[in-house]
Amino acid sequence: MLNPDAAYVLPDKLMGLTKDDLTGFPRLCPDFVVELLSISDSLSKSQQKMERWIENGASLGWLIDPYEKKVYVYEAGAETATVSGHALPGTGPVEGFTLDLEELWRCYEI
Repeated sequence: MLNPDAAYVLPDKLMGLTKDDLTGFPRLCPDFVVELLSISDSLSKSQQKMERWIENGASLGWLIDPYEKKVYVYEAGAETATVSGHALPGTGPVEGFTLDLEELWRCYEI
């Protein structure tokens, strides 16, 4: 079982689940997952984890490396993209959402 740092599940996927299904971590694959690399995490192991999310049904995943100021974007059926810059616009399940990368990077300045 994988547990992302953050996830989003589309409402239609939640329809029909019972209260028991939602106790603890639901046994389903989110539509969107976010992993935030910590100083002790291995980049290659985190990348493998993101690939597993996509293989298991997530349509979008962001692996955020705040130390290198990069976001690895995983999408079903597409090559992994690397994004750096000021903002990251959401697609698919998070269309319309934009992550302010400058604000995030500021949290990691020493």
